[in-house]
Amino acid sequence: MKVAVIGSTGQLGQDLMRVFGEDATGFSHEDLDVTDEESVATAMSSLKPDWVLNTAAFHRVDDCEVNPTRTFVVNALGALNVARAAADAGSGVVFYSTDYVFGGEERARDHPYEEGDSPQPLSVYGTSKVAGEQLVMQANPRHLVVRSAGLYGTATSRKGWTFPELMLNKAQTDGFVRVVTDQVLSPTFTADLAHKTKELVEHDARGLFHLTNDGECSWFEFAQGAFDLAGVDVKMEPIDSGQFQQRALRPPYSALTTTRLDAVGLKPLRHWKEALNDYLRTKGVI
Repeated sequence: MKVAVIGSTGQLGQDLMRVFGEDATGFSHEDLDVTDEESVATAMSSLKPDWVLNTAAFHRVDDCEVNPTRTFVVNALGALNVARAAADAGSGVVFYSTDYVFGGEERARDHPYEEGDSPQPLSVYGTSKVAGEQLVMQANPRHLVVRSAGLYGTATSRKGWTFPELMLNKAQTDGFVRVVTDQVLSPTFTADLAHKTKELVEHDARGLFHLTNDGECSWFEFAQGAFDLAGVDVKMEPIDSGQFQQRALRPPYSALTTTRLDAVGLKPLRHWKEALNDYLRTKGVI
């Protein structure tokens, strides 16, 4: 099975390249800009992959509030360009979306979002990803829309760190950390997400899937989990989001769960603590 990985040098992209191995052709942002419709069409027409895996995104959430035009050009129109080009080449398309499509309910929520729940984004970023989802579904009948959350992986992210790395570094350099307690999510190891993506395309699955590591936690609990597994004793100060000056609203609760994997004969991803343990072993922390 031949696949094209758009955004191949990103955190998820690098794990997808590893998982698919010699069957994968990678395109970095320098190789292919998803906002250039003609270039995307030419590249996919030439390669004719079985699946196009589109990880490209403008995901600096606060910057998205300042530059909504750029956000929608990449996350919505770029997604459309890739989905159309894939369809024209006879390829399926995988579009990676986010838990940030949720969070806008008036009442507090205490159970994970399923695939059938209606998006209610709080930010320009979340809204742009909802638009991307809809355009991909409309443009290519052989589509997979994958929502995930709190990604971290062994490859260095564009931010220069992952959340567990940042926490462990601060613990070492400062001796204390301040972490929010009022944002709950389902953090996801990109290696697990890449492997499950491969299983889905091998099953020629279609439609919308939530793919996150099982369970949920606040960012505070996520950090505590990393410290516990690494055997690090550090002073932790719980804070709330209002103590940060951030342009974009974050969902107070955006944990995801799946109701669809079982229907295609696949198991959910393992618990986030188990995945975090493997991540920390891979990084040589434990």
